Amino acid sequence: MKFCLIALAAAAFLLSASWFSHSTVLASGLSASPYRLFNQFTGPGKCLDVINDGRNNRLTLAGCGNYSGQLWWAEKATQGHVRLKNEFTGSGKCLDVVNDGRNNRLTLADCGNYSGQLWWADNAAQGYLRLRDTFTGPGKCLDVINDGRNNRLTLADCGNYSGQKWSTGP
Repeated sequence: MKFCLIALAAAAFLLSASWFSHSTVLASGLSASPYRLFNQFTGPGKCLDVINDGRNNRLTLAGCGNYSGQLWWAEKATQGHVRLKNEFTGSGKCLDVVNDGRNNRLTLADCGNYSGQLWWADNAAQGYLRLRDTFTGPGKCLDVINDGRNNRLTLADCGNYSGQKWSTGP
């Protein structure tokens, strides 16, 4: 019960004005305009992006620009969660967790009723949010691998890490 209340509160926050500071949630559950996602570690100059390699399912952090692979929106899903979709790949693909036993890699996959595609956020302070999915649960957060390139994404144990603090921009 406690987890459900936390998830509902986080989902309400995710759909609040602070998450969609640059967009409005329509009755259909889609934001009126897409937004860019960046984190505190790499700063607003690097955005969550889709690698344009023909497969178009891999993610990276890349220099922010006028690229459709960097434009995201949230669609309301079940039980207070959202599905994160990308303008480049379209409404049929959702941010998902690769179910490979490690369960720390991300992909864009066909949207469906999969727990790895159900995301929620909670306040990480200073205007940032932590992003979590229902497949890996409340203990894992969307993070950036600190390897010098700082462009690879992972799901890692949640903590007070700048790579797990996400924000939006136009």
